[in-house]
This record gives sequence, C-alpha cells and structure tokens, in this order.
Amino acid sequence: MAYLSWSLAVATAAACWVLVVWALWRARAALPMLVEVAPEADSWPMLTVIVPARDEAADVEECVRSLLEQDYPALEVIAVNDRSSDGTAAILDRVASSDKRMRVLHVQTLPAGWLGKNNACHVGAKNATGDWLLFTDGDVRFHPEAMRRALAFAMRYRLGHLVAFPKLIAPGYWERTFQTTFGLLLNLKFRVWELRKPRTHAFVGIGAFNLVERQAYESVGGHTALAFEVIDDVKLGLVLRRGGTRQGVVDAGPLVRVRWNAGLRGTMRGLIKNAFAGTDYRWSQVFIASAAILVLTTLPPLAAVLAPSAGLRVVAGATTLLSITVCGAAARRAAGGSGLEGLAFPACGPLLAATLLFSAVATTLRGGVKWRGTLYPLRELRAGCVRGRERSVERVPGW
Repeated sequence: MAYLSWSLAVATAAACWVLVVWALWRARAALPMLVEVAPEADSWPMLTVIVPARDEAADVEECVRSLLEQDYPALEVIAVNDRSSDGTAAILDRVASSDKRMRVLHVQTLPAGWLGKNNACHVGAKNATGDWLLFTDGDVRFHPEAMRRALAFAMRYRLGHLVAFPKLIAPGYWERTFQTTFGLLLNLKFRVWELRKPRTHAFVGIGAFNLVERQAYESVGGHTALAFEVIDDVKLGLVLRRGGTRQGVVDAGPLVRVRWNAGLRGTMRGLIKNAFAGTDYRWSQVFIASAAILVLTTLPPLAAVLAPSAGLRVVAGATTLLSITVCGAAARRAAGGSGLEGLAFPACGPLLAATLLFSAVATTLRGGVKWRGTLYPLRELRAGCVRGRERSVERVPGW
C-alpha cells in the first residue's frame, strides 16, 4: 500500500512538472520582447498615465520623473495622492510645478464602497484627457522608449488592453527565489498563450503596467466595476477580456522595472493582504492551491529521499532536478538572478503555501483586509469580488 501511494505521488509530481514546463514554453513563445518592437506609428494618440500613490515618498519621485522623460509625443501624467501621511503630496506637487504635462490630484477622504487605490485610479481616469490610459504604481521605473514601443505594439495588433511584465528588482537571494516561485505558479493561472484565441478563459492584468484604450475601459464600467476588489489590477484584465476587449501581453524586460516588495518578509506581507482575494475568498480553493504548491515544490525532493524503491527515488530525483533548473532559469530571466535560486525552490513552496493559508486565516479572523491603515470588511469584499466563473467567455475575442 505504501509503495502504491508513493508511486502515485511521484507520478503526479512528475506529470505536474511536465505540465509546468509545457506551460512555460508556451508562455515564452507567446511573449514578444518589448525592446524588439519598432517604436513607429502613423500617428500617436494622447496617452494619460495614472499613478495612484499613498505614502510613496521613497519611490514616487523617481517613478514620475521616468514618466516625464518618455520620448512619447502626446503624454499626460496624472498622479493621485491618496491621503498620504508622508511627503508624497509635497514631492508630487514639486515635480508637477516644473512640467505642465503633469497634474496632481489630492484625495482627502475615501468614499464609501471603495478601496483606496481603486478610488484613486477612478479619480485619475475621470480627469484624464487621453485616448489611452496607463495604470501603473508609484514605485515603477520606465525607460524613455517604453511608452512609444508599447503603444506601437497595441495599435499594430488592434489591442484594447496591453500588459507588460516588468523586470523585477530583487537584490536579495530569498526575495528573488520566493517571487520567482510565485511567478511560476501564477503563469499557470494566466495562460497567456491563449489570449490570441477566442472564447478561452485566459486573462491577464498587472499593477505595474495596465495599458487600456479609454473606450474599452469605459465600456466595462472602468474601476466602478472593481470598486471593492482587492486585486483590481488582475481583475481589470478579467472584466476587459470577458467584456470583449482584445488583450495582449509583452515582456518589458529592462524597459519597465519594479521592486515588487522589499525582501522575503515584505513579499510575504504583501501576499498576505491579497492572496485570499486571489481565491475569491473560497476556502476550498485555498486548500486546493496549497496542496498543489506542495506537490510541485516539496514532494519531489522528499520522495527522492523517502520513496521505498530505487526506481521511484530516481524519478523523484530527476523531477527535483528539473524543478531546480526551471526555477533558476526563471529567476535569471525575471530578476537577473544567478540561477542558483533554484536550489532554494523546494523551501519556498511551503513558505508560499503557508502565506496563502495565513492570508485566509488572518482575513477571516480579522473580519477583513487591513491595508495602509484602513480595514475593509470581509463581507463587503466578498460582495464586491469580481468572479471569473460568473462571466461568460462567449464575447472573448481572438486576434
């Protein structure tokens, strides 16, 4: 009986890793490099970049200055100061005073029924004059050619929504490894290789770079449809594609860079805020996702040592080596790692599963999500959650 159980476990892990490698190959083939996109177009539409910022004094000046250094010819930058208590407001006002292309909007109170960032994005969009809107975060850095290349790509393929995966700034070994582990598993959810096919369930969105045609954004209700959605950046991609918008994705490489969270602890704290939201607040999905994470990351090395036969240990060892190699390669591509990050991959799986479980427990016991000084009640979060299973794929276009 023990041998049969181990055989089933090893076979499951090996099959899952074959699926992971296949998914990564498909995703990489479907991800054009932004640096290879010709920055040319017949005409350039007005672009408004919207930067919601709350207590971002350490990073926001470098962010907005990198936006103002863009070589894009029709640019507007709207920074929305969302009730900051540090020097964010003064920094933004000072930068805006020296460049007429930038405006600063100050949110003093949070309206009922809104999360802070979502409301800031909504306020920025209402005041924008652009035909295209780029929603980004206050800690992102942009190369001067980023906007022109991104708009050229979106217009060339008649997309209404373009996501650019940024280069991660992750100087710490464990920071890189943990974030790479999360990114590998998130790739299985996004399934970006299916974005070109009609009526597929794939969708994508990311806080660092959500470029949206204004008409498409308004057709789905903008951020009003996401007013109480914790992972609004991801769910914006969901509502746009299910609403009939042609959606694409590129690898920004060095043209867009961000330090997602500082350090391993900082990354885990960030995920504790929104990991439960990523399961639509469903405990069943928490348990399924946690088990899947452990099967992928921890089961192969355990089986390589504990399996009752040499044959099973060899298969488990080969699967472990594959997982280490894949994680190391992903860390080099995503964050400029050495490749040795793969050695810690088996340890990051339990940490990620524990983070997901703790997110669910903490949110449930606290009765909501507390973020940057505001507690958002769980009952309202569940009511405002945008769920993919409730939205048909019949209108989903290909391109």
